[in-house]
Amino acid sequence: MTAGLAAVSAMPANAQNAAPVPTPSGETRQPSRLTAYLYGKEQIGALYEIGREWDKKLGLQQDCKGPYNIQPAAVFLLKPIDFPEGKPHPVAGAWQHRYVFERCGKRMTYNAVFIARKGEKPETRPHVPGNTNASALLLADTLKGAHGAALLRLSKRARDCRQAELIDTKLTRPPRETLEADKPIGQWEEAWTFRGCGHDVEVPITFSPDGKGGTHYVIKGMN
Repeated sequence: MTAGLAAVSAMPANAQNAAPVPTPSGETRQPSRLTAYLYGKEQIGALYEIGREWDKKLGLQQDCKGPYNIQPAAVFLLKPIDFPEGKPHPVAGAWQHRYVFERCGKRMTYNAVFIARKGEKPETRPHVPGNTNASALLLADTLKGAHGAALLRLSKRARDCRQAELIDTKLTRPPRETLEADKPIGQWEEAWTFRGCGHDVEVPITFSPDGKGGTHYVIKGMN
């Protein structure tokens, strides 16, 4: 039987095409078996490991001796989850955890994607940090142009720089719910941070749904 999930809110069309899974709260006396699994110790442990990997990669809090604090922000359903009774793990489906990883006052938003496997623990894949509103497909498409823009910016700080890695994404303006001047409904803005050659640069991006199921992006400063 495929476990059902109740979405607490709808994500913008043509953007993050994933339904949020409700977070257990004091008002929920008995969370569903799937919800309990998604927010259980094993999943939190996987988030901890990915958070540690990202902190090390980004050179954050390497000298901090304090404990880590994981604050789940949301779980997005990417593919329907099949979690049969009697099975310790889902046998099909995919989902994304978004969470805040905090240590010694430093807070980072990280993401991890889990892919179910029959008879095994889910496969865990690190996802780009931050709270981007773009789906995986849109993110991959946008990254092509954003990477080039980042290299141009980095080359002004480090001559002949050929390294640019996406290390953070920030939703700077959520999708517009009403028409504003010449800005369409659903349009939103983000800032992506790239690191290369010892420098960080920010690339502002505007996303605009086309009303036909697609989304266009414009990188500010590139026109």
